[in-house]
Amino acid sequence: MTHSLRWLLPSLCGLFLSCLPAEAAQLQSWRFDQTQNRLEFTTDEEIRPRVQLIPNPTRLVVDLPGIVLDQRTLKRTLGQQFRSVRLGQVNAQTARIVVELDPAYTLDPQQVKVEGASPTQWSINLPTPQRAKITRETTKETGRSPASAPIAASPQVIASKPAASQPPTQPLQVAQSTSGINDIVVTVDGLFLPTKNSKPKVEVKRSRNKKEITFKISGTTIAPQLAKTFTPGYHGIKSMTLKSKSDTEAELLIEVDRDSPDWLASVSRFSGIVLLPKGGPSGNPSARQPSTTVSLVSPSRTTVSQSSSTSRINTIQRIDLGGRQLLIQADQPIAYSTRWSGKEYEITINSAQLASDLKAPKLGSSSPLADIKVKESDENTVTILAKPSDKVRVAGVQRLTNQSIAVNLLSPGQRPVARIPSNPFPSRPTSPAPITGSPVRGRKVIVIDPGHGGPDPGAVGIGGLRETDVVLDISLEVSRILQRQGVVVYLTRTREIDVDLPPRVRLAERVRATAFVSIHANAISMSRPDVNGLETYHAPGARLGSRLARTVHNSILRSLRMPDRRVRAARFYVVRKTSMPAILVETGFLTGAQDIVRLRNPAWRKQMAQAIAQGILNYLNGRYN
Repeated sequence: MTHSLRWLLPSLCGLFLSCLPAEAAQLQSWRFDQTQNRLEFTTDEEIRPRVQLIPNPTRLVVDLPGIVLDQRTLKRTLGQQFRSVRLGQVNAQTARIVVELDPAYTLDPQQVKVEGASPTQWSINLPTPQRAKITRETTKETGRSPASAPIAASPQVIASKPAASQPPTQPLQVAQSTSGINDIVVTVDGLFLPTKNSKPKVEVKRSRNKKEITFKISGTTIAPQLAKTFTPGYHGIKSMTLKSKSDTEAELLIEVDRDSPDWLASVSRFSGIVLLPKGGPSGNPSARQPSTTVSLVSPSRTTVSQSSSTSRINTIQRIDLGGRQLLIQADQPIAYSTRWSGKEYEITINSAQLASDLKAPKLGSSSPLADIKVKESDENTVTILAKPSDKVRVAGVQRLTNQSIAVNLLSPGQRPVARIPSNPFPSRPTSPAPITGSPVRGRKVIVIDPGHGGPDPGAVGIGGLRETDVVLDISLEVSRILQRQGVVVYLTRTREIDVDLPPRVRLAERVRATAFVSIHANAISMSRPDVNGLETYHAPGARLGSRLARTVHNSILRSLRMPDRRVRAARFYVVRKTSMPAILVETGFLTGAQDIVRLRNPAWRKQMAQAIAQGILNYLNGRYN
């Protein structure tokens, strides 16, 4: 299985693959082959590595969940382009391999390939390093040019499943600082500053001319490599500058448009600082009726000679307004930039032209857009100007596939939802079918295990949807349905608390459960929204567990239309440490463009719970199908 890592958002350099660790495993071998730019490693049990590409200097960071090393840290010096490779224990349950490049070089993230020959044999193929582009921006401390993509992507998409969170121990020194702010993350809503070993306080002040917003952060400092000026181009930010004022105080200064909204700051319980534009980047324009007219400008195109490289010109085929998203689809990978032009959100697509039959979206009285203009600025550039309606905010752009992007248009309190371009208007789920079959006879005990919880949110997918919120909702409904059918149900948790893996198993053993059902939501990479569907796991060689898994799996597929990713055997702790039949149901991918729409929908989650409960009842009644 090969996963091609791609940009999460334009100008972001963070790349992630989530993982499914079992219990502590061993790293049997590892090496970095400089002749082939290839990192290889082998483990004694199944893992899924978590991969990041981090700038300034460029580093390939590979986390190995569930791996415990015999030694703390090992470092080897390499050659010119690749400076060093390090292996260490980042926390009690995760090992980390870091391949660091010389600051003069960088990597094309679209050419990084993660390959799994088997669940225990992995390799990461890197492209030939390229010299970093030199810009006018330099670090204030070293004068060195920053990488072309200085801001790492959101750590929200990293998830460890199904293991519970572990407190950090001695961290691996991948950054120049082990405490304070080590990163800046651009999210769909604003900015997130992860903090380590500190409890910061934040004050916000805006300048009189409204063009500068200062965040004074006390109780922490910033890593030296972040003491510079960035130009992210998101959320109306023209530039941002970070600096340490003292050993216990840092400052973030952002430059914005005069009419842009104020910003709010809060300290997150997930070890970080959340910075959000008040009311969204679009601010609060004056009340007005949305325009029902659309300006579609297509100037006469210059004919390109046959000798020109016409294959490089991208054609914009569709611009649709689907719900709260402006969807843009082309026939080739889209390269674009965004900025605010007054009260209009401007998307510029380079090396592109409009399809001759392109139709612009129609705007109604309840449209999230007050106006939209689509034009060819010149023969090779397409510009889209979208003006949000009153109280609607633009929450950034999501790349759905290489050839499609979506601009999120949100009302107050809403969060973004990704939809595949081919189906921007997904149908609503049907009403749950009534439970069929006779009530369960005799005393049957089922343990329902909502995965993760408390400080361990599990996977965090598109738009920030957390696995723990999805699976707890489904699990509680499954419990209610089963109890109405006479089944005795125990839940490993009923609220947001941290429950380790062994106590979950011990509960099932203590109550002598008839069966154990762990409920999760899957994740892979934000660059793979095409991966969607249902997976159900049982322990290897567990005949009754396999029967339970197939029965529940098939019940879900009969009730819900979703891709079938099969019933599989896996060595997850909760399914192989229980003495009774045990399964783990992955209800869909939080990183999938189709599944995320479903998982966000309370009605669909209720239907999923109905299907899981029906499958359990079928199994208890001896109906294995």
